Amino acid sequence: MSIFAKNYWYTKMMELATSDARVKTQLFHFVDVLPVLQTVEQKRDHLIEYLSAPYGQKSWPMVLKLISSLVRVPLLDRAMVGIADFQVKQMAKNFIVGNSLEEALPKLLNARSKKIAFTLDILGEGVFSDYEAQFYFDKYKTLIEGLGEASKSWKKISPIDESSLGDIPPVNISIKISALDCRMDSMSFEASLKRLIARLEPIMELAMKKNVFINFDMEQFALKDLTRELFKQLLLMPKFKNYRFFGIVCQAYLKSSLSDIYEWIEIAKQRGTPFSIRLVKGAYWDYETIVANQNGWESPVFAKKVESDANYEACAKVLLDAFPAIELALGSHNIRSISYALAYAEEIQLPENSLEVQMLYGMADPFKESLVKRGVRIREYAPVGEMLPGLSYLVRRLLENSANDSFLKQSFLDNTGIHHLLRSPKS
Repeated sequence: MSIFAKNYWYTKMMELATSDARVKTQLFHFVDVLPVLQTVEQKRDHLIEYLSAPYGQKSWPMVLKLISSLVRVPLLDRAMVGIADFQVKQMAKNFIVGNSLEEALPKLLNARSKKIAFTLDILGEGVFSDYEAQFYFDKYKTLIEGLGEASKSWKKISPIDESSLGDIPPVNISIKISALDCRMDSMSFEASLKRLIARLEPIMELAMKKNVFINFDMEQFALKDLTRELFKQLLLMPKFKNYRFFGIVCQAYLKSSLSDIYEWIEIAKQRGTPFSIRLVKGAYWDYETIVANQNGWESPVFAKKVESDANYEACAKVLLDAFPAIELALGSHNIRSISYALAYAEEIQLPENSLEVQMLYGMADPFKESLVKRGVRIREYAPVGEMLPGLSYLVRRLLENSANDSFLKQSFLDNTGIHHLLRSPKS
């Protein structure tokens, strides 16, 4: 692959990051900080600091030695800084659909033409002021209003605009509650819940009016109970009770996920109208493990990925058995996990198109194409937003993709055999 190819440096970075833990740490610190630096001098010093071998490190990748040497050369330093800036932005563009809705929309419509639906995520979380919270509230409403109106002229595409229970909205938006309230605190549960309900009610009312699907993202463990109670109370409100197009995320790496799912099934039966659950492995494993260790708590997440994989399959089975009270969205790039769920759905003779598979924008495109050919409903999780709030998202994706037990790493970088990739996590 040429060094000028679109994904050359991303692939090279993944190779370097998976070869040595110290290299991985240095590279990800480099990516995380670079876009906030303002001057060439700051960026040059940053390149030297993080791409040079740390003190005492005996081995260091030749390509990083070369870059850190070249950036010290007068006149070449500006060129190296420019290349580094460009490459980090290119990496972000691999995972972020656009800086704005105007930039993102043509890509979303192009994906729809290839039978890939979307759920749009506004980058940014954890606001620190009422101004920021109002900004995201307004942005969600603008998205719902604008896309909801625009979608009226979109051509219906099978199978992405329908399920076995009927038509589904072409516009799907994922919401983070941490972006809507700067004073949210699980220690002030009732007050936080009251403010969040006041924030979400107008958003959900507008979504119903515009025929838009709303998903509640699940974030760090500290917000789990608040998110669940918020979604539950809103779901059971009389004005929302008959709307099918609400959903919430369940993270299979949490030890509590299976019991949570049984509770959701009872709520769905109580409600009388189906809603959706997006089943994912979880994206905050390192964070949750570190926080638990720092505080001497039992970790809320499984210690090993194979345990999360096994629990994911157990959760998928229970959710498929609960159809039609619950509609399942499989959020995964792990072909073993997806194949298990699709095979089980076939075994219990669920109606065709009773579930969908969700994958991240910019990742595992060959997998998506294969599933589209099989007639599976596919949806991309498509982040939109500016570079700075997107950096934490980018680094999270880099961490996931460079993990030694990552399915995508094993598939595309390690060329692991198919029999190994598809073996049961229980074996």
